[in-house]
Amino acid sequence: MSESKRNRDIDVSFVMTVYNKEYYLPSVIRALLAQDGLENPEFIFVDDLSTDKSVEIIKEMTKGVPNVVIVENKENRGISPRINQGIALAKGKYIRMLDSDDIFPIDSTRKMLNLAEELNADMVYGCFCKTGKKPQALENETLEESGYRYSENALMTVLTGRFTRMGQLIKAEVLKKAGGADERVFIQDESIPLRAAIYAKGIVKMDANVVLVPEELGNFSGNKIQLDHDRFLAYYYTIKENPHLPEKALRLMYKRAVSAYWKLIKKTRPLPWFSKAFALYIQNKISPEYPNIETLDKMAGVFLGLKNVRRVVNPLHSLEK
Repeated sequence: MSESKRNRDIDVSFVMTVYNKEYYLPSVIRALLAQDGLENPEFIFVDDLSTDKSVEIIKEMTKGVPNVVIVENKENRGISPRINQGIALAKGKYIRMLDSDDIFPIDSTRKMLNLAEELNADMVYGCFCKTGKKPQALENETLEESGYRYSENALMTVLTGRFTRMGQLIKAEVLKKAGGADERVFIQDESIPLRAAIYAKGIVKMDANVVLVPEELGNFSGNKIQLDHDRFLAYYYTIKENPHLPEKALRLMYKRAVSAYWKLIKKTRPLPWFSKAFALYIQNKISPEYPNIETLDKMAGVFLGLKNVRRVVNPLHSLEK
């Protein structure tokens, strides 16, 4: 790459969190470095104290690649704080985040970036596909032609759709203003789109699979109680800290928090259909209520008392915020 290109503004910063993914990393990195049509990308790898050869693989495969940052941490803290480390370091106009076992079609970032610029959208999402294939079979995939939907109201779009998984493209200033992932929530999938959408001025949802998931050898998606816990807390903290948001948005957040609580009760209590949690779930499914903070606090107490979930910090300190 010429010196003049090195000095250009970075258009997209890729931020990847890494923890013991040596099996996936060669294919993930090949597809990442092959992203086409970008002027001057940046690659930020944040390791969470891997004990395998993940860091060695990253260093070897990015030798001679411009704009590479590798962060080697000395303690294991979890996904949310590590993604925030990368976001803080990012110099690009846009940030695209990824898990270290997800593969991007090689033209996906270019097409997402083009839509963001053309429609003046702060957030661009797509779909993901669990392929069941070996990662090596996905390294050179491209997007199939498909449609998209644009909305000026990013928050209501997020609250009326499914916006999870990494792989999204978000304007850096918006993501940083939102504070990135909520570090009180271990898995970042729910908190990032929710928090960013509060500040975003436009959002695009592509129909194409912009993230390809290879065969899975084990991840947190198998722990359904962890997912219920993290989903509830993402909405709980957002409701508590943003009472100024539009009433309709708060009602939809409350509906999702109640739903996450009901899923926990259904998994952990005998005869859950006779519980108050089920009645509350049905009531809000039919007609979402304005958030009842006392009820939310009680539900939060149940979630925060769980012993079989992972947390970054002790979130009990956040209840009084």
